[in-house]
Amino acid sequence: MKILHFYIALSILLISACSDSDSSSGFELKGKLGNAHGDTLFLEQMATDGLKKVDTAILDENGEFTMNPVITEIGFYRLKTSDRNFATFIFDANQSVSITGDIADLGNSYNVEGSEDSKLFWEINQTSAASYRKRDSITKIFQAFVNLTKMDSLRIDSMSKELEKPFTQLVDEHNQYLKSFIEKHPSSFASLAAIQQLQPDEFMDIYFKLDDGLFAKYPNSPYIKAFHEGVSSGRKLAIGSMAPEISMNTPDEKPLALSSLKGRIVLIDFWASWCGPCRAENPNVVKAYNKYKTKGFDIYSVSLDKDMGKWKQAIKADGLSWNNHVCDFNQWQSPVVGLYNFNSIPTNVLIDRDGKIIAKNLRGEALEKKLEELFK
Repeated sequence: MKILHFYIALSILLISACSDSDSSSGFELKGKLGNAHGDTLFLEQMATDGLKKVDTAILDENGEFTMNPVITEIGFYRLKTSDRNFATFIFDANQSVSITGDIADLGNSYNVEGSEDSKLFWEINQTSAASYRKRDSITKIFQAFVNLTKMDSLRIDSMSKELEKPFTQLVDEHNQYLKSFIEKHPSSFASLAAIQQLQPDEFMDIYFKLDDGLFAKYPNSPYIKAFHEGVSSGRKLAIGSMAPEISMNTPDEKPLALSSLKGRIVLIDFWASWCGPCRAENPNVVKAYNKYKTKGFDIYSVSLDKDMGKWKQAIKADGLSWNNHVCDFNQWQSPVVGLYNFNSIPTNVLIDRDGKIIAKNLRGEALEKKLEELFK
């Protein structure tokens, strides 16, 4: 699943305070953890520029600890005994937070008081984990039948379609939960954990709503600035927006602008000769082109190649018979990467006859289905 650069990972965790830290910030973290035997806790901040150590504390004979780290603004922190045993929190300045749980399984056993955002974050994690477990069960059922029985391809395909229904239902139900959560908490840091599980192309309106709420409340937060920057790029490429202009040279080294195709339905296809998934998808693109080219459909292929010869060879080998092929031979340094905000290929954008974006990342049957709808 493609994720935008500004996503905050679910693994964003919390930090513990060290003994020599300045307690004048007013933040206090206390806790009592079961099954402790003089264990050391580490508090780390998941900052936008990387993981940062904040403090450490040793649990006493009762499993208790107190920390007073310097926390001046809201952020994501993790409390851990190791990189595999941790719990994630959202801390803000001047909070008095208390934590209970089992030292051996912090992530699944903790309870937190004094931090509303942390409690909301816990809710998201619990609900998401339950949904993923159910989906995983369906996947394992399918795999078990394939491994234990000699099934032909038709039976495998039939079973796959049957199991796809409950799987898709689970995905849809969880997406609706996440959407409702964000709409209910549009200015909560916890919603950053919810939004990252939603596909931007499908839920961009929710991204906008969360960005508006968070940026209004925390305009100077590094987390929110990063999120806002990404969403701002997304707004420029939202469905209904005008596709940014592209102009590069063709294999004949003549400039060709995207706007020159105005009046046709155009698939802007980002690919490269060295990209295996792109080459695998090309037959689907060719099929769609051959089916709809006489009805007003065209393709503007933007390559991230660096070698003219290999680029031309791939165009010929894959039967990419349309005329609109361009490349600037800068690969990932090409301005179009930032302009269209993508970090993997194949990627595509479908625009209408006026140059407005009407769909993104359509592949295989999805592309044909959309074109069939447009050319009825």
